[in-house]
Amino acid sequence: MALHYPLLFPYGEDGWHLNIPLNGVVADADLDENHAKESKLQRKHCNVTMVEFYGYQLQHRDIDGIALLRGERVKHQYIVDAYAAIKQNRLNYLRLNQKKLRADFYQGLQDAIATGDNNVVAIGQRIILPSSFIVGPCHMVQNYQNDMAICRWVGYPDAFVTFTYNPQWLEIKRALLLGQQPQDRPDLVTRVFKIKLKELINDIHKKHILGRTIARIYVVEFQKRGLPHAHIFIFFTENCKPHMVEDVDRMINAELPNSETNKLAHETVTKCMMHGPCGAAFPNAPCMEKGKCKK
Repeated sequence: MALHYPLLFPYGEDGWHLNIPLNGVVADADLDENHAKESKLQRKHCNVTMVEFYGYQLQHRDIDGIALLRGERVKHQYIVDAYAAIKQNRLNYLRLNQKKLRADFYQGLQDAIATGDNNVVAIGQRIILPSSFIVGPCHMVQNYQNDMAICRWVGYPDAFVTFTYNPQWLEIKRALLLGQQPQDRPDLVTRVFKIKLKELINDIHKKHILGRTIARIYVVEFQKRGLPHAHIFIFFTENCKPHMVEDVDRMINAELPNSETNKLAHETVTKCMMHGPCGAAFPNAPCMEKGKCKK
């Protein structure tokens, strides 16, 4: 990496290698929080993985240089290259450990059925990607079957909530370096988004701000500009399901909040959920470009 990105690593710092000891400074980036502590105990004498190394590099520390965090578009390319290297490393592991995955169960007759018995060269050559490989076919099918099992158990979802990233979040603006824009720090944007998404799901599922829930399903997607957003299905208990118009009105409000009794909600809705005011009288509106509204 230092040879390919001399602007980001002007001192030729070492990249990832197999013998970096796990000394407790690097967090376990590829595991759930509930299992991170247990994993660290099990991996006390292990080395740092590739995903942990790159996750550590993208953190802001006052004792280190900030050339990488200042990289802007070059940093974006570096992140893509690091992601590709991590995926390739995981694929190499799976290719060399097919016996542990019992890949022989998938060969023979199943291969012939899958290929339509038209390509005999490919029979017995398939590499199995388990469900632990993110965005692999088995991973996608497993998530789909899990979601369908929830729907079979509790029925149709009762509410659909969309949660979108906001570049004006104070947590993002406070952490930006001088002269930076939110789009320059995709690592910071996604971390803040994940924190707020978990808090929203906690409010819905544990604090029951919309009613008592029995299950939820959500998926995170990224827009073309790289901005994350989440789609959330919510399943209420039988006594909290919306049956009457009043029940729907209690959860959904298509009017502007009262600016006197609920000032914060009014400011949020008018600033983030409405287009305008714009035009010649408001040249600093986000939609204004070269004196005209680009919408």
